Amino acid sequence: MPDYIIWSAPDEPYETHIKLCLKSWTMIKDRMLPTLCRLFEMRGDAVEMGINFTIVCHDIGKLSRQWQDYIHKPEDERKFGPPHATLGGAYLLVSNESNLTHLHNAAALAILMHHSDSGLAQGNLEHPAEDAINRGLVEYVTDNIRWAEGAEEAFRQSATGLPDSNKLKPLSSVTLQSLEKMPLQLRHWSKTIPIEQHQRRLQALAIHHILKVCDWRAAAQRPQTDTDEEGGVNDTKNKRDWQDSVLSIYLDGGLVP
Repeated sequence: MPDYIIWSAPDEPYETHIKLCLKSWTMIKDRMLPTLCRLFEMRGDAVEMGINFTIVCHDIGKLSRQWQDYIHKPEDERKFGPPHATLGGAYLLVSNESNLTHLHNAAALAILMHHSDSGLAQGNLEHPAEDAINRGLVEYVTDNIRWAEGAEEAFRQSATGLPDSNKLKPLSSVTLQSLEKMPLQLRHWSKTIPIEQHQRRLQALAIHHILKVCDWRAAAQRPQTDTDEEGGVNDTKNKRDWQDSVLSIYLDGGLVP
C-alpha cells in the first residue's frame, strides 16, 4: 500500500475526480452526441465509448511518482507541477495502436491541450519525451515511467463500471518511446489535404471542449483551497460560484442541462 492516498488535487482522491468527470459527461452527452457523430462519421455508441475512455485517460499523468510527490507538498511549496497531460495522450494512443481512428487521434491531441484555453498543445506536442526526462518522470537509464506506488490500482478504480474496464492495458505500457512516437503520430494524422485538416482541427477542439466542461464541473466539487492543482491562484475562493455565472454558459457550450 502507498504511504499516501493517490490524489488528483489536494484532498481529492484520483478516482473521485475521474468519476465526477464521467458523471459530468453523462449530463451533457445527449446534446453533444449528434454533433460528434456527424463530425466523426461514427455511431453514437462508438463515440460515447471513445469519450468515456478519453476522460479516463486525460489525467493519467497525475499517477506519476513525481506528480504525487508534488501534490502532497504543503500548499506554499507547490509551484509549477510536473507535466501530466502527455502521459495520458500517450496511453490512449498505445491502447489503440492496432486500430487508431480519427477519434483516437483527436482525443490524444485534446488531452495534450486540456489545460490550455488557446487550442494549442504547445510543448506537450513539441518535446514530450525531453520534458519527461528533464522533470524526472523517467527512471534513470531506462525507458520506464516512474509511477507512484498504488497508481495502477487507482487507475483501474477510476474506470470501474465502464465496458471492458477489465481489459485496460497496464500503465507500464507507456514508456519514453511512447512519448517519442506520439508527436510523430499526431503530425502524420494532421497532415492531409486542407479541407480534411480543417475537419481534424474541429474534431480535436470538440473533444477538448468536452474535457474542459467535464473537468471544470468536477473541479467545482473539490475541497476549496487558495491554489489550484498546478500551484496557481484559484479564480475564486469557492469554485461553485462559476455555476451561476456567464462562464457556466460558455463551459456548457451554450447549453444548460
